[in-house]
Amino acid sequence: MRDFEQVKRQILDRISIQDVVAEHVTLKRRGVRWVGLCPFHSEKTPSFTVSPERGLFKCFGCGKGGDVFSFVQLRENVSFMEAMRHLADRAGVDFRDTTQRSSTAPGEPSRTDLAKLNAWALQFFRANLLAESVGRSAREYLRGRGFTDATIERFGLGLAAEGGLSLRSAAVSAGFGDAMLVAADLLRKDEESGRVYETFRSRLMFPIRDATGRVVGFGGRTLIDDKAKYLNTRQTALFDKGRNLYGIELAREAIASRRRAIIVEGYTDCMACHQAGFTEAVATLGTALTEAHVDLLRRFGEEIVLLFDSDAAGEAAADRAIALAFPRCVKVRLARIPEGKDPSDFLGRASAADFSDVLNRAVEALEFKWLKTLERFRIDSSDVRRREAVLDFMHVVADAVNTAAVDAIQRGLLVNQIAHLLRIEGDEVSRLMSGSRSSRGDHAAAENKGAVSQRSAAPRDEEQAVWTHLLEVLLSTPDLLSMVDPGLDPVRIADPRNRRIATALFDARRQGGPLSLADVLARCHDPADAQRVTELVERGAARGNFEATLRLALERLAETVRGGAAQASRRRLLDAAAMENPSQEYGDAGRTPNDAVSEHRRFAGRRLVRRAVGGSDLGLGVAEVINTKAVTE
Repeated sequence: MRDFEQVKRQILDRISIQDVVAEHVTLKRRGVRWVGLCPFHSEKTPSFTVSPERGLFKCFGCGKGGDVFSFVQLRENVSFMEAMRHLADRAGVDFRDTTQRSSTAPGEPSRTDLAKLNAWALQFFRANLLAESVGRSAREYLRGRGFTDATIERFGLGLAAEGGLSLRSAAVSAGFGDAMLVAADLLRKDEESGRVYETFRSRLMFPIRDATGRVVGFGGRTLIDDKAKYLNTRQTALFDKGRNLYGIELAREAIASRRRAIIVEGYTDCMACHQAGFTEAVATLGTALTEAHVDLLRRFGEEIVLLFDSDAAGEAAADRAIALAFPRCVKVRLARIPEGKDPSDFLGRASAADFSDVLNRAVEALEFKWLKTLERFRIDSSDVRRREAVLDFMHVVADAVNTAAVDAIQRGLLVNQIAHLLRIEGDEVSRLMSGSRSSRGDHAAAENKGAVSQRSAAPRDEEQAVWTHLLEVLLSTPDLLSMVDPGLDPVRIADPRNRRIATALFDARRQGGPLSLADVLARCHDPADAQRVTELVERGAARGNFEATLRLALERLAETVRGGAAQASRRRLLDAAAMENPSQEYGDAGRTPNDAVSEHRRFAGRRLVRRAVGGSDLGLGVAEVINTKAVTE
């Protein structure tokens, strides 16, 4: 079994789904299950159930279901990998994902090691800030900026002091060596002299956490006359400033409830927003908005409000937002702080109501970009100048819209929005969007290829129903999988979710040893897949009679395959006959496929017929049941 699967198995062996769920839901025993009010939708009568024996949860109200991994994913709004890290930490399992393996050389500290070091460093910096004499000036600075003790504690601020006990000495005493400190960028090495020095000195320290609350890095603001006002942790195996947002662990619930995220540029800006009640605020870490940022935020909300302090910054933000957010179906609005102030300064002088007004006046990114384009072209009554402005504007939005990630409905909505904005017809907008021939051609070719593939590979409905019955049985009683031909191929399953589940089921069997439902669920990284598994299990349990149902399903599948293979063979024989005698119309209504096969025997040797039949690609490991007689009778 691969290490990755071993880690999942270790986590499941050490953690009870009942214990994890009970931290969020009050559970009461009812027979072999536990019930409570669903944490994913509002209800007065409990419909949320947990089955510790199977390691499953299921809500019969909203339909949510899965295992402990998918519960954490849904509850915490995190990816599978993040849920796995969270549970691994809880279970005391050393988790090293495949991304880490590719970027971490043997002998280098793991991500788990770095997280432990950062958690220790956080407490070290906190102790410095709270120390009576060492942290006095830093505390006074924060209070002078208007931050309360509650806000300082909420964000976990600390101090890298110039005097007193050094971080390096304290780390050695705590069991962390120089190699670990360098890997976490808490120590840096001078390449010329070879001298090792502490990265953060005389700086106010802002711990940077990921969505699960794990400390992944630090930002430091100088408290002395240093040309580098802010200093961030460099890229490490754990930290990437292009993928992290300051304050996300504190803002995610507010973003989910308010359906929007406010993005500011600085640490103190983010803190000021939270202190004023705008707890959906996060901050970028010295970078422009990235794809990873948008992907992270759309887990929680559907709208982003970008705050900026100048026209140049606003237009750059609009261009970036259009390029990144449109293909991801995320709405972006832009708001300008009056008089070029940043949010922290503004909130220090204005009220929360004034800040709400700024947010409410935020302009949708497309409209903002168009207004700035008009200003740049200084539009008058000239049709030529207006045409230039339209083309310049469309050049920005076309690349974002002409992408396979924007479906037909989304594209239609955008076309209508742009047409209204530019006061031109929707057809003209579509034509301008499609002006890039290569983009349009690639997209059309991809759609056409997908449509042809779907038509050619679409099995009959009855076969899909049989596959569903088979999955219901096997997920309910995985030990019956021994009755199934190892060559059975889920590629014939039309529903992509069922196909992924069947693939996970068969992959789990190939690992050897006893097979359980938990082994299958551990391979379902999408909570929606895990929910489908619970639905199939419930339906299978309601039907019962597992072994007889499985035998019948396998017989039906074999019959379907035989019929499909015979039809495919007939088609190949007809094509071969037509190529040898193109004047003959084998497709006439008065002629049957068997007539064509019989006539083709006069033109092709028996070897050709056998090759056409024997060459059928069944994909089910039952080619031996197909023969010439089955085709020609």
